[in-house]
Amino acid sequence: MEALKPMRTRSLQISKRSRRAGALAAVIVGGALIAPSQAAPDADPPALLQPMAGTADARYPGEDEVPPPGSISQTMGTVTNSQGTVVNNSRMYITNGQDNPIWGGLYFGEYNRPVEDPEMYLPSCIPSTDVPCVPNPFYQPECATSDPATQLKGQYQRHRMYPMGPLEGGGADVGLLTQMKVNMVAFGSVPATATLTMRSPRISGEVQPFYIHLWDSQVTRSTAPRRASSCDPDFRAPGAQVSSLVEGQIEVTLSDLVVDGVPVDVGPACRTEHAAEIDLWAEFDEGYYTAAGGGPLGAYDGLHPGSIIPLDHPLYFGAFDGRDIPASAGIDVPAFTGCGTGGDDLSPLVTAMASGPNNPVRAVQGPLISLNEIPWDDFTRCTQGGGQLQCPLPGPETPEMPPLPWEEN
Repeated sequence: MEALKPMRTRSLQISKRSRRAGALAAVIVGGALIAPSQAAPDADPPALLQPMAGTADARYPGEDEVPPPGSISQTMGTVTNSQGTVVNNSRMYITNGQDNPIWGGLYFGEYNRPVEDPEMYLPSCIPSTDVPCVPNPFYQPECATSDPATQLKGQYQRHRMYPMGPLEGGGADVGLLTQMKVNMVAFGSVPATATLTMRSPRISGEVQPFYIHLWDSQVTRSTAPRRASSCDPDFRAPGAQVSSLVEGQIEVTLSDLVVDGVPVDVGPACRTEHAAEIDLWAEFDEGYYTAAGGGPLGAYDGLHPGSIIPLDHPLYFGAFDGRDIPASAGIDVPAFTGCGTGGDDLSPLVTAMASGPNNPVRAVQGPLISLNEIPWDDFTRCTQGGGQLQCPLPGPETPEMPPLPWEEN
Protein backbone atom coordinates (compact mmCIF):
# COMPACT_ATOMS: atom_id res chain seq x y z
CA MET A 1 0.00 0.00 0.00
CA GLU A 2 1.24 3.45 -0.75
CA ALA A 3 1.80 6.48 1.16
CA LEU A 4 0.60 9.11 3.47
CA LYS A 5 3.51 11.57 3.67
CA PRO A 6 4.09 14.14 6.34
CA MET A 7 6.51 17.02 6.66
CA ARG A 8 6.09 20.73 7.64
CA THR A 9 6.24 24.51 7.84
CA ARG A 10 5.91 27.84 9.51
CA SER A 11 6.33 31.12 7.73
CA LEU A 12 9.07 33.73 7.69
CA GLN A 13 9.48 36.57 5.25
CA ILE A 14 12.93 37.75 4.28
CA SER A 15 13.55 40.38 1.64
CA LYS A 16 14.84 39.05 -1.69
CA ARG A 17 18.30 40.47 -2.11
CA SER A 18 21.08 39.27 -4.34
CA ARG A 19 23.97 37.62 -2.58
CA ARG A 20 27.46 39.01 -2.99
CA ALA A 21 29.62 36.44 -4.78
CA GLY A 22 32.62 37.19 -2.59
CA ALA A 23 30.73 36.06 0.50
CA LEU A 24 30.30 32.57 -0.91
CA ALA A 25 33.97 31.69 -0.93
CA ALA A 26 34.40 32.80 2.67
CA VAL A 27 31.49 30.86 4.14
CA ILE A 28 32.01 27.65 6.08
CA VAL A 29 28.84 25.58 6.47
CA GLY A 30 27.95 22.62 8.66
CA GLY A 31 26.58 19.68 6.63
CA ALA A 32 28.18 17.89 3.72
CA LEU A 33 26.93 16.73 0.34
CA ILE A 34 27.92 13.10 0.84
CA ALA A 35 26.17 9.87 1.73
CA PRO A 36 24.05 10.23 4.90
CA SER A 37 26.03 7.58 6.78
CA GLN A 38 29.20 9.58 6.20
CA ALA A 39 27.86 13.09 6.65
CA ALA A 40 29.55 15.19 9.32
CA PRO A 41 28.30 18.45 10.80
CA ASP A 42 31.63 20.21 10.35
CA ALA A 43 32.31 19.15 6.75
CA ASP A 44 32.39 21.62 3.87
CA PRO A 45 29.39 21.99 1.53
CA PRO A 46 29.59 21.13 -2.15
CA ALA A 47 31.34 23.49 -4.51
CA LEU A 48 29.06 26.42 -5.29
CA LEU A 49 28.17 27.83 -8.68
CA GLN A 50 27.71 31.51 -9.43
CA PRO A 51 24.08 32.33 -8.56
CA MET A 52 21.70 33.10 -11.39
CA ALA A 53 19.90 36.41 -11.24
CA GLY A 54 16.21 36.15 -10.43
CA THR A 55 13.89 37.01 -13.31
CA ALA A 56 10.60 38.80 -13.11
CA ASP A 57 9.00 36.57 -15.75
CA ALA A 58 8.82 32.88 -14.84
CA ARG A 59 9.59 30.52 -17.69
CA TYR A 60 8.07 27.46 -16.00
CA PRO A 61 5.03 26.82 -13.77
CA GLY A 62 5.92 27.34 -10.12
CA GLU A 63 9.11 29.32 -10.75
CA ASP A 64 7.57 32.54 -9.44
CA GLU A 65 6.21 30.85 -6.28
CA VAL A 66 9.56 30.33 -4.55
CA PRO A 67 12.47 32.66 -3.73
CA PRO A 68 14.87 33.21 -6.65
CA PRO A 69 18.46 31.94 -6.51
CA GLY A 70 20.76 33.94 -4.25
CA SER A 71 17.94 35.70 -2.39
CA ILE A 72 17.61 33.82 0.93
CA SER A 73 20.27 31.10 1.18
CA GLN A 74 23.86 30.12 0.52
CA THR A 75 22.96 27.52 -2.11
CA MET A 76 19.98 25.54 -3.31
CA GLY A 77 18.99 22.44 -5.25
CA THR A 78 16.68 19.43 -5.17
CA VAL A 79 16.13 16.57 -2.74
CA THR A 80 13.94 13.49 -2.83
CA ASN A 81 12.31 11.89 0.20
CA SER A 82 10.78 8.52 1.03
CA GLN A 83 8.45 7.92 3.95
CA GLY A 84 6.20 5.45 5.69
CA THR A 85 3.22 6.31 7.89
CA VAL A 86 1.23 4.00 10.13
CA VAL A 87 -2.50 4.85 10.11
CA ASN A 88 -3.59 3.80 13.58
CA ASN A 89 -7.32 3.60 12.89
CA SER A 90 -6.92 1.08 10.07
CA ARG A 91 -3.62 -0.54 11.13
CA MET A 92 -2.09 0.20 7.72
CA TYR A 93 1.41 1.22 6.66
CA ILE A 94 1.37 3.43 3.57
CA THR A 95 4.53 4.63 1.86
CA ASN A 96 6.31 6.76 -0.68
CA GLY A 97 9.36 4.91 -1.98
CA GLN A 98 12.10 5.11 -4.58
CA ASP A 99 9.69 5.08 -7.52
CA ASN A 100 7.34 7.78 -6.18
CA PRO A 101 9.44 10.02 -3.90
CA ILE A 102 8.41 13.34 -2.46
CA TRP A 103 10.37 16.13 -4.14
CA GLY A 104 11.63 19.29 -2.52
CA GLY A 105 13.51 22.43 -3.45
CA LEU A 106 16.04 22.85 -0.64
CA TYR A 107 17.44 26.29 0.21
CA PHE A 108 20.57 25.39 2.17
CA GLY A 109 22.12 27.83 4.66
CA GLU A 110 19.36 30.40 5.16
CA TYR A 111 20.80 33.90 5.45
CA ASN A 112 21.32 35.04 9.04
CA ARG A 113 23.46 38.22 8.86
CA PRO A 114 22.68 40.96 9.55
CA VAL A 115 19.74 39.82 11.66
CA GLU A 116 17.70 42.91 10.82
CA ASP A 117 17.77 42.25 7.06
CA PRO A 118 19.73 39.05 6.27
CA GLU A 119 21.73 38.98 3.05
CA MET A 120 24.39 36.35 3.76
CA TYR A 121 24.94 33.16 5.75
CA LEU A 122 27.70 32.89 8.33
CA PRO A 123 28.17 29.88 10.65
CA SER A 124 27.57 30.54 14.31
CA CYS A 125 29.81 29.84 17.29
CA ILE A 126 33.18 29.59 15.57
CA PRO A 127 36.21 31.87 16.11
CA SER A 128 36.27 33.25 12.55
CA THR A 129 32.81 34.90 12.65
CA ASP A 130 30.98 37.25 14.98
CA VAL A 131 27.82 35.10 14.97
CA PRO A 132 27.19 34.12 18.59
CA CYS A 133 26.68 30.65 20.03
CA VAL A 134 23.13 29.50 20.72
CA PRO A 135 22.05 27.80 23.99
CA ASN A 136 21.04 24.18 23.43
CA PRO A 137 17.25 24.17 23.98
CA PHE A 138 17.05 20.44 24.79
CA TYR A 139 20.02 19.53 26.98
CA GLN A 140 21.57 21.52 29.82
CA PRO A 141 23.71 20.63 32.85
CA GLU A 142 22.02 20.63 36.25
CA CYS A 143 23.97 23.71 37.29
CA ALA A 144 22.59 25.79 34.38
CA THR A 145 20.37 28.77 35.21
CA SER A 146 18.66 31.48 33.18
CA ASP A 147 22.09 33.12 32.88
CA PRO A 148 23.36 32.25 29.36
CA ALA A 149 26.91 32.08 30.71
CA THR A 150 25.97 28.87 32.55
CA GLN A 151 24.26 27.18 29.60
CA LEU A 152 25.58 24.64 27.11
CA LYS A 153 25.83 26.38 23.74
CA GLY A 154 26.56 25.43 20.15
CA GLN A 155 25.88 26.08 16.49
CA TYR A 156 22.44 26.70 15.02
CA GLN A 157 21.53 26.39 11.34
CA ARG A 158 18.25 26.83 9.51
CA HIS A 159 17.28 25.77 6.00
CA ARG A 160 14.05 25.80 3.95
CA MET A 161 12.47 23.13 1.79
CA TYR A 162 9.54 23.78 -0.56
CA PRO A 163 7.62 20.63 -1.58
CA MET A 164 7.34 20.37 -5.35
CA GLY A 165 5.55 17.98 -7.68
CA PRO A 166 7.48 17.97 -11.01
CA LEU A 167 5.31 18.49 -14.09
CA GLU A 168 5.71 16.96 -17.52
CA GLY A 169 7.31 19.47 -19.82
CA GLY A 170 9.00 21.37 -17.00
CA GLY A 171 8.00 23.32 -13.93
CA ALA A 172 6.40 22.06 -10.73
CA ASP A 173 3.23 22.11 -8.68
CA VAL A 174 4.78 23.99 -5.75
CA GLY A 175 3.40 22.86 -2.41
CA LEU A 176 2.40 19.36 -3.57
CA LEU A 177 3.90 16.56 -1.48
CA THR A 178 2.07 13.59 -2.93
CA GLN A 179 -1.10 12.47 -4.68
CA MET A 180 -1.74 8.75 -4.59
CA LYS A 181 -4.28 5.99 -4.42
CA VAL A 182 -4.36 4.20 -1.06
CA ASN A 183 -6.13 1.21 0.41
CA MET A 184 -8.22 1.89 3.51
CA VAL A 185 -10.79 0.25 5.74
CA ALA A 186 -14.36 1.54 6.27
CA PHE A 187 -16.64 0.57 9.17
CA GLY A 188 -13.81 -1.39 10.76
CA SER A 189 -13.56 -4.15 8.14
CA VAL A 190 -14.96 -3.08 4.74
CA PRO A 191 -12.25 -2.57 2.08
CA ALA A 192 -12.04 0.89 0.53
CA THR A 193 -9.76 2.84 -1.76
CA ALA A 194 -9.29 6.58 -2.16
CA THR A 195 -6.94 9.20 -3.57
CA LEU A 196 -5.11 11.25 -0.97
CA THR A 197 -3.57 14.58 -1.91
CA MET A 198 -1.20 16.29 0.50
CA ARG A 199 -0.07 19.87 0.20
CA SER A 200 1.68 22.57 2.16
CA PRO A 201 -0.80 25.28 3.11
CA ARG A 202 -0.77 28.77 1.65
CA ILE A 203 -0.85 31.97 3.69
CA SER A 204 -1.86 35.09 1.77
CA GLY A 205 -1.37 33.05 -1.39
CA GLU A 206 2.22 32.01 -0.58
CA VAL A 207 3.21 28.35 -0.20
CA GLN A 208 4.60 27.68 3.25
CA PRO A 209 7.91 25.76 3.30
CA PHE A 210 9.26 23.16 5.66
CA TYR A 211 11.99 24.44 7.96
CA ILE A 212 15.02 22.37 8.89
CA HIS A 213 16.72 23.29 12.18
CA LEU A 214 20.03 21.93 13.42
CA TRP A 215 21.54 22.46 16.87
CA ASP A 216 25.12 21.17 17.15
CA SER A 217 27.02 21.16 20.44
CA GLN A 218 29.67 18.76 19.14
CA VAL A 219 31.32 21.01 16.56
CA THR A 220 31.73 23.94 18.91
CA ARG A 221 33.29 21.76 21.61
CA SER A 222 36.25 21.25 19.30
CA THR A 223 36.26 24.50 17.31
CA ALA A 224 35.27 27.09 19.93
CA PRO A 225 35.42 25.48 23.39
CA ARG A 226 35.51 28.76 25.29
CA ARG A 227 32.57 30.24 23.40
CA ALA A 228 30.51 27.09 23.90
CA SER A 229 31.47 26.40 27.53
CA SER A 230 28.86 25.99 30.28
CA CYS A 231 28.89 25.86 34.08
CA ASP A 232 29.89 22.19 33.76
CA PRO A 233 32.80 21.79 31.29
CA ASP A 234 32.37 18.00 31.33
CA PHE A 235 28.69 18.00 30.40
CA ARG A 236 27.81 16.59 26.99
CA ALA A 237 24.52 16.34 25.17
CA PRO A 238 23.70 12.65 24.66
CA GLY A 239 24.39 10.62 21.56
CA ALA A 240 25.58 12.55 18.53
CA GLN A 241 25.29 15.88 20.44
CA VAL A 242 23.29 17.11 17.46
CA SER A 243 19.52 17.69 17.23
CA SER A 244 17.85 18.11 13.83
CA LEU A 245 14.18 18.97 13.38
CA VAL A 246 12.22 19.19 10.12
CA GLU A 247 8.90 20.92 10.69
CA GLY A 248 5.96 22.14 8.69
CA GLN A 249 2.28 21.55 7.99
CA ILE A 250 0.22 19.58 5.49
CA GLU A 251 -3.35 19.83 4.28
CA VAL A 252 -4.96 16.55 3.24
CA THR A 253 -7.80 16.17 0.74
CA LEU A 254 -9.58 12.93 -0.17
CA SER A 255 -11.25 12.04 -3.48
CA ASP A 256 -12.26 9.05 -5.63
CA LEU A 257 -13.56 7.09 -2.63
CA VAL A 258 -14.71 3.53 -3.40
CA VAL A 259 -16.18 1.44 -0.55
CA ASP A 260 -16.59 -2.29 -1.13
CA GLY A 261 -16.44 -1.73 -4.88
CA VAL A 262 -19.08 1.03 -4.89
CA PRO A 263 -18.03 4.63 -5.80
CA VAL A 264 -18.93 7.15 -3.11
CA ASP A 265 -19.17 10.81 -4.15
CA VAL A 266 -17.41 12.85 -1.46
CA GLY A 267 -17.45 16.03 -3.54
CA PRO A 268 -14.59 18.36 -4.50
CA ALA A 269 -13.81 19.76 -1.03
CA CYS A 270 -13.34 16.75 1.27
CA ARG A 271 -10.40 17.85 3.38
CA THR A 272 -8.96 18.07 6.88
CA GLU A 273 -10.50 20.80 9.04
CA HIS A 274 -7.07 22.40 9.41
CA ALA A 275 -3.47 21.65 8.53
CA ALA A 276 -1.67 18.89 10.41
CA GLU A 277 1.55 19.79 12.23
CA ILE A 278 4.55 17.73 11.14
CA ASP A 279 7.63 17.41 13.36
CA LEU A 280 10.28 15.00 12.09
CA TRP A 281 13.42 14.45 14.18
CA ALA A 282 16.73 13.04 13.03
CA GLU A 283 17.08 9.35 13.94
CA PHE A 284 20.78 9.27 14.78
CA ASP A 285 20.50 5.66 15.96
CA GLU A 286 19.62 4.78 12.34
CA GLY A 287 22.28 6.94 10.64
CA TYR A 288 23.61 10.47 10.51
CA TYR A 289 21.40 13.33 9.27
CA THR A 290 22.28 16.77 7.91
CA ALA A 291 20.22 19.01 5.66
CA ALA A 292 22.71 18.63 2.79
CA GLY A 293 23.66 15.00 3.33
CA GLY A 294 20.15 13.77 4.11
CA GLY A 295 19.47 10.78 6.33
CA PRO A 296 16.79 9.16 8.50
CA LEU A 297 13.97 11.08 10.21
CA GLY A 298 11.07 10.06 12.41
CA ALA A 299 7.97 11.25 14.23
CA TYR A 300 7.01 8.93 17.07
CA ASP A 301 6.98 8.77 20.86
CA GLY A 302 10.33 8.74 22.65
CA LEU A 303 12.56 9.73 19.73
CA HIS A 304 13.58 13.17 21.04
CA PRO A 305 12.79 15.31 24.12
CA GLY A 306 11.09 18.67 23.96
CA SER A 307 12.78 21.96 24.75
CA ILE A 308 13.56 22.77 28.38
CA ILE A 309 14.23 26.45 27.66
CA PRO A 310 12.39 28.64 25.14
CA LEU A 311 13.99 29.64 21.85
CA ASP A 312 15.36 33.01 22.87
CA HIS A 313 18.20 34.23 20.66
CA PRO A 314 18.68 36.72 17.79
CA LEU A 315 19.26 33.86 15.32
CA TYR A 316 15.66 32.71 15.89
CA PHE A 317 14.38 35.90 14.25
CA GLY A 318 10.83 35.88 12.99
CA ALA A 319 8.14 33.39 13.95
CA PHE A 320 10.56 31.04 15.72
CA ASP A 321 11.80 33.32 18.51
CA GLY A 322 10.17 32.66 21.88
CA ARG A 323 8.75 29.24 20.96
CA ASP A 324 8.76 26.05 22.98
CA ILE A 325 9.26 22.80 21.05
CA PRO A 326 7.24 19.72 22.10
CA ALA A 327 8.73 16.26 22.47
CA SER A 328 8.60 13.92 19.49
CA ALA A 329 5.29 12.17 18.79
CA GLY A 330 3.31 10.73 15.92
CA ILE A 331 1.30 12.94 13.58
CA ASP A 332 -2.20 14.00 14.60
CA VAL A 333 -4.41 13.88 11.49
CA PRO A 334 -7.36 16.28 11.96
CA ALA A 335 -10.98 15.39 11.35
CA PHE A 336 -12.32 15.79 7.81
CA THR A 337 -14.95 18.28 6.69
CA GLY A 338 -16.79 19.13 3.50
CA CYS A 339 -17.19 15.50 2.45
CA GLY A 340 -20.36 14.54 0.62
CA THR A 341 -22.85 15.92 -1.90
CA GLY A 342 -26.61 16.32 -2.12
CA GLY A 343 -27.00 16.88 1.60
CA ASP A 344 -25.16 13.69 2.62
CA ASP A 345 -22.50 14.41 5.23
CA LEU A 346 -19.83 11.77 4.77
CA SER A 347 -17.23 13.59 6.84
CA PRO A 348 -17.68 11.26 9.88
CA LEU A 349 -17.07 8.22 7.64
CA VAL A 350 -13.88 9.67 6.17
CA THR A 351 -12.72 10.84 9.59
CA ALA A 352 -13.15 7.33 10.99
CA MET A 353 -10.98 5.91 8.19
CA ALA A 354 -8.17 8.45 7.99
CA SER A 355 -8.04 10.72 11.04
CA GLY A 356 -6.70 10.23 14.54
CA PRO A 357 -3.84 11.06 16.91
CA ASN A 358 -0.25 9.86 17.15
CA ASN A 359 0.27 8.24 13.74
CA PRO A 360 3.98 7.30 13.72
CA VAL A 361 6.13 8.21 10.73
CA ARG A 362 9.57 7.39 9.39
CA ALA A 363 11.19 9.22 6.47
CA VAL A 364 14.50 9.31 4.64
CA GLN A 365 15.75 12.44 2.94
CA GLY A 366 18.18 12.03 0.06
CA PRO A 367 21.27 14.25 -0.36
CA LEU A 368 21.05 17.75 -1.77
CA ILE A 369 21.66 17.81 -5.51
CA SER A 370 23.31 21.22 -5.43
CA LEU A 371 22.76 23.16 -8.63
CA ASN A 372 22.48 26.62 -7.03
CA GLU A 373 19.10 26.77 -8.71
CA ILE A 374 15.93 24.74 -9.03
CA PRO A 375 16.20 22.79 -12.34
CA TRP A 376 12.75 23.75 -13.59
CA ASP A 377 13.39 22.27 -17.02
CA ASP A 378 14.37 18.81 -15.69
CA PHE A 379 14.09 17.84 -12.02
CA THR A 380 16.00 14.61 -12.66
CA ARG A 381 19.17 16.52 -13.56
CA CYS A 382 22.36 15.23 -11.90
CA THR A 383 25.40 17.13 -10.67
CA GLN A 384 28.99 16.44 -9.66
CA GLY A 385 29.56 16.48 -5.90
CA GLY A 386 32.13 14.93 -3.62
CA GLY A 387 34.03 13.57 -6.62
CA GLN A 388 31.10 11.59 -7.97
CA LEU A 389 27.95 12.04 -10.03
CA GLN A 390 24.92 12.56 -7.81
CA CYS A 391 21.36 12.17 -9.05
CA PRO A 392 17.97 12.67 -7.35
CA LEU A 393 16.61 9.39 -8.73
CA PRO A 394 16.14 6.75 -7.64
CA GLY A 395 14.89 8.24 -4.40
CA PRO A 396 15.81 6.90 -0.96
CA GLU A 397 14.66 3.42 -0.04
CA THR A 398 11.43 3.15 1.92
CA PRO A 399 12.25 3.20 5.65
CA GLU A 400 11.40 0.41 8.03
CA MET A 401 8.10 0.69 9.85
CA PRO A 402 8.30 3.02 12.88
CA PRO A 403 7.55 1.81 16.42
CA LEU A 404 3.84 1.12 16.84
CA PRO A 405 2.00 2.83 19.72
CA TRP A 406 -0.14 -0.23 20.47
CA GLU A 407 2.98 -2.41 20.85
CA GLU A 408 4.86 -0.12 23.26
CA ASN A 409 3.50 -1.70 26.45
